[in-house]
Amino acid sequence: MPFDINKELLKEFEEGLNTLKPEKSRIPAKIIGYGEISTVFTIEHPSFNSLVFKRIPVFSSREEAEYYDAILREYLQILRDDVCIDVAQSQGIIIETSDGRIVYYVVQELIPKSNIANSFIISVDEKDKINVFKQAVVEILKVKTFNERSDKIKVGIDGQISNWAVKDSSGNMQLTYIDVSTPLYRKDGKEMLNAELFLKSTPPIISGILKLAFLKEVLDRYYDFKSILIDLVANLFKEGLSEFVPKAVDIVNDFLDDKISVDQVKSYYKRDAFIWSLFQSMRRTHRFFRTKIMRKRYEFVLPGKIKR
Repeated sequence: MPFDINKELLKEFEEGLNTLKPEKSRIPAKIIGYGEISTVFTIEHPSFNSLVFKRIPVFSSREEAEYYDAILREYLQILRDDVCIDVAQSQGIIIETSDGRIVYYVVQELIPKSNIANSFIISVDEKDKINVFKQAVVEILKVKTFNERSDKIKVGIDGQISNWAVKDSSGNMQLTYIDVSTPLYRKDGKEMLNAELFLKSTPPIISGILKLAFLKEVLDRYYDFKSILIDLVANLFKEGLSEFVPKAVDIVNDFLDDKISVDQVKSYYKRDAFIWSLFQSMRRTHRFFRTKIMRKRYEFVLPGKIKR
């Protein structure tokens, strides 16, 4: 059942959004997370209680946003019906502001922080840590199984632990996939998502360099089972779970013919941290140039320094 969203109120929120200090917007917002092309927040208004909004301000036209909406819907359908992953109910809304900006919102039910898997896994004992991590691997395995039997469509997934929510912790862990705003899938080898959207928040000159240097590498790893699992393990460092990494490597190796090592995970994490630190640095440079030099609005809400 679709959410009952007051689109005019959401438009009012967007038009009054302070992207530098969202909490001081006309209708205040509380940031609860960041994606590659989105910001995740709650909106402090009674009409939006119990909802979370993922804001994606990367579109140059309504047609671009409508195309994104179409592929997001198809991606969700594929994950649910074909891959058989439980996916959080998600609804897309296109907002066109009075000054012509196009912003896309993904709306989901607000899940308690304690149920988000990266918070859950920190708070439980070793047995439950193992269970929730292993279940994340099992869910990712479904993607591998689908891709092996599908000739036309290949599905990618960002399987890191923070992209899952614990739906039921009794007995076998049941996980729900919540990071749906990057619809990664290919038809006949063609990436359906316009991957250059990732680079819209960087300076135009720099975006070309980043595209040549890193974009294909970053995208390809979301389609490779082993790479997805390495990324899953590596992000445990970011979550403050370095002591669990050796056990996580053992769990992952039960699903791999070509085994991985802790040193391999550390090496991957170091390079991944470099790529994303460079990306964030370029975004901050672009924001400074836009807001301080050109005196223009910068559309993206950027995170502070990310601890890695």
